[in-house]
Amino acid sequence: MDFKSLSCAPVNEHGVVYLFGVLHDSFDFKIESIQAGFPDCIARRQINRERWEELRIEFEFESKSFVFHKHDINGADIIICWKHNWKNCPKKIEVIELSTMIGDLENINNSIEIDSSKPSEYMIFCREKRLQGLTFKEIAPLWNELKKDKKKVPKNSITNTLTPYTKFVKERVLAGLTLKEAAELWKKQKEK
Repeated sequence: MDFKSLSCAPVNEHGVVYLFGVLHDSFDFKIESIQAGFPDCIARRQINRERWEELRIEFEFESKSFVFHKHDINGADIIICWKHNWKNCPKKIEVIELSTMIGDLENINNSIEIDSSKPSEYMIFCREKRLQGLTFKEIAPLWNELKKDKKKVPKNSITNTLTPYTKFVKERVLAGLTLKEAAELWKKQKEK
């Protein structure tokens, strides 16, 4: 592996933290704090123009270390790891497995315009896809395929015709729910 300033793959949790630090813009996160205690990181991601979602992130080299460290599953929203090997990981915890995404992330990171005053094309695309319920692991290949096809993402893509799911989630988020709560409410209503 030769990625940015990292000449080899992470071999421990510290390598995962470093790689995340290099890539955090690819995930559209704003870091509020990184600490030694659980959870390792508090971050926010914008879910619409006026609303940010707080995220509790735990870094692990292997996702199953979350269990070995006896962390509370209700204390984290996301595990960022190099290797996802926790077979019984609760669905409510999003897992970002960097080793499987590194190629996509490199392409994304190279295509993001660095201008903090306005969201990049990727960030707009990413927010739209998150509102549709996709994970970063699903979003990254879609973005790369879109860029390969030389298609342009409309600047107002979030406000284009919304799917029923996207409309439902958007309305709930504007009413004060988190993205995760709105997605769970959608699933419950669909199960009825």
